[in-house]
Amino acid sequence: MPTRLSISSSDNSQSVVKAFFAQRPVLSSVLILAAFIVLSTFFGIAARALLPQYQPEFIALIALSGLVAAALSLLGWWKAAGFNAPAEWRDSRLMVVPFLIVLGLPFLMGVKPSDAGTFFYLTVAYALTGFMEEGLMRGIVLRVLKPTGTTRSVVISSLLFGLMHIGNLLYRNPAIVFAQMLGAFVHGIGLSAIRLRTNTIWFSVILHGLHDLALKYTNFLAIPLDVVQVTLLMFYGIYMLKGWKEPSEE
Repeated sequence: MPTRLSISSSDNSQSVVKAFFAQRPVLSSVLILAAFIVLSTFFGIAARALLPQYQPEFIALIALSGLVAAALSLLGWWKAAGFNAPAEWRDSRLMVVPFLIVLGLPFLMGVKPSDAGTFFYLTVAYALTGFMEEGLMRGIVLRVLKPTGTTRSVVISSLLFGLMHIGNLLYRNPAIVFAQMLGAFVHGIGLSAIRLRTNTIWFSVILHGLHDLALKYTNFLAIPLDVVQVTLLMFYGIYMLKGWKEPSEE
């Protein structure tokens, strides 16, 4: 009997949260971001204080990835966020251009050599980053903003994606962080378009992780290349969404 009551209570809480999201999508998305920034700051400070010898930023990333996974589970939104099977994907052919931008441009001048240990660490770190940031922003937040319409949901979620990186002030130079925030906004336009047009978040997750990883192994200057890549993805995203209407039911 207590088990049934706890399940019913959980379902009711989930319904209340989802109803609030539906009624106040913009406020909800801002509150979600605010909660994330508070928690990411807490995890970052805690990791630096308690585990300074174990890459504090990586430890915080693991904790935040678990937090996003927990949120998706509590909301029952894994599928709604786009973590679905290939049979439900749409317009996969549109991904040729993004993959060329992400994996083609960086290696036109070859690949920067690296040891296997560093490559493994960076691969895991950027895979987690892709899951965590896409799961939150193109999964939960973009879904919350759906009632505002395609254009507003893409723009608002991308603005919030830029602000999401303010937590990096714990680890990096402020000028670099603010440039990263602007780049994230531009990048978010393209990634949001990919999420909506393909009806899956998997492409966004993979492209996000590969983009960050490739910048570590390119022989081009990373920052100028990054600017070119995210700008191209933004314009391609605008092209993909031009005249497109999201189906009422997915």
